[in-house]
Amino acid sequence: MITLVVSTLTLLITTVYWVVSSIVFYIAFNRTLWRGKRGWVLIGVGYMLLAIIIQSMLQSIPAMLIVIKALPSILSAKSVLEINALMLNLLKPYALWLSLYVGFMAGLCQEIARYFAVKDREPASALYVGYGFALIDIAVGISNSLVGVLAYSFIGPLTTSISHELLSVLLYVQYVGVAIQPLISFLFHPGASMFLRALQANKRGLRGLAVNIVVHTYADSFLVYLNNAVILGLITNGLIFTALSSIFFITITAIAAALFVVGLGNVKQYVKY
Repeated sequence: MITLVVSTLTLLITTVYWVVSSIVFYIAFNRTLWRGKRGWVLIGVGYMLLAIIIQSMLQSIPAMLIVIKALPSILSAKSVLEINALMLNLLKPYALWLSLYVGFMAGLCQEIARYFAVKDREPASALYVGYGFALIDIAVGISNSLVGVLAYSFIGPLTTSISHELLSVLLYVQYVGVAIQPLISFLFHPGASMFLRALQANKRGLRGLAVNIVVHTYADSFLVYLNNAVILGLITNGLIFTALSSIFFITITAIAAALFVVGLGNVKQYVKY
């Protein structure tokens, strides 16, 4: 009960923090770079929503095939806990490949959507189209956190085999992730959009698309694997998880910052202030 209360409180604080951060970044872009039009943001929101819908359907295919194959065993289970244990055992051998597939589908769908979202538009719009992508990214994060809290309230933790040491590390990593998520989202998506738009202007749009897909696949696959590895019991040592999480946070923050700096530097030459 205490854990559920803490999770709910964390969700509320996270939501407020991410919403306020979204507003702060929008004001910062308007004041320090160039003013954006509301329509540009809505274009980003619309394309990102379409990408997320298609992405979700494609990402679920491998897991659905595994579940269908094991459907008789699932139907014969006598409790939710037994179903959870069965699902974990079914998915464990495929953890790495599922993570790569999920990450690739996210990169493919979102970056193709981004390609057409900024294509042939005013270069200045790329910053705010990317901001629209980031808004949906933040909204999905809040939604996933809410689902997690609701799932916990109905079925409790997915596993009780996680050590106290690893649980402490997970809590710390969660707080770090919450803290830097807005920074990553509002650097990565606007940066990737400006980077892609600038390359399109130089007739190298497909090259920019390929770079974005690779980077996006790396980020999402790494994150999904970290989550799956803990749930499936593939990582049980707190030091190993801390090391992998540190590598993830450092590299993804550096990539997001680099994309923003490079994208901004390339697209500014086309912007009329």
